[in-house]
Amino acid sequence: MNLSDFNTLAEAQAHKLITDKKQVGSGQARGFFVSEGIWTTLRQIQADIANPLFALADAVIVTASDASSFFGLDTATAEGQGNLAAADTMVAAGIMTEAQKVDLLSLALTSSYPHADATQQDFDEAKDAGEPITLPANTGAHKVSLTIATAPRKLTKLTIQQRFGDTAEDLTEWHDVASVSVLYKQSTYSSGMIPASDSLIRELRLISPLTLGVGVA
Repeated sequence: MNLSDFNTLAEAQAHKLITDKKQVGSGQARGFFVSEGIWTTLRQIQADIANPLFALADAVIVTASDASSFFGLDTATAEGQGNLAAADTMVAAGIMTEAQKVDLLSLALTSSYPHADATQQDFDEAKDAGEPITLPANTGAHKVSLTIATAPRKLTKLTIQQRFGDTAEDLTEWHDVASVSVLYKQSTYSSGMIPASDSLIRELRLISPLTLGVGVA
């Protein structure tokens, strides 16, 4: 979720993002099996080639012992489907419990707080819908001079858009034609050159991403 999607800064800062890597690293898996007492059981099965679960236990131990390997868990792949089926088999055989399986699979998940460091000003700016300013109609080539009443925290680009046509019912879509970047409220700014239009009608507007109190000088 974007910062602007939250109702308050506190909600944004507390938002927890869960990402599914769809795999568990070999080291993670081995550490889990050892800590849960599962590793010993797997080694016992691996030591008995006649055990019907020998191949499964051997594959798990070999993969978990390879520092460069991992257990894929993506259900869209044959590998992932096989590993998930193997986990179910281990539960059915009593090698691990259902709860342990859930804990094992959860190792594929990572969590983060993407907006933990957001400030109130960050939040206010994200919630700011900006301001559209209607500019005087003008079909000639010209520049727009403007001022701002509120200084942004950083250089901010304002975009000038146009639409034109020979009748009010047949205007183009709004599209960018020039821009100007602003920073200090003490300055007067001049936009890039707006080219002339051969159409009978041309409407112009300025789009500011923040509410800066833009005024045409």
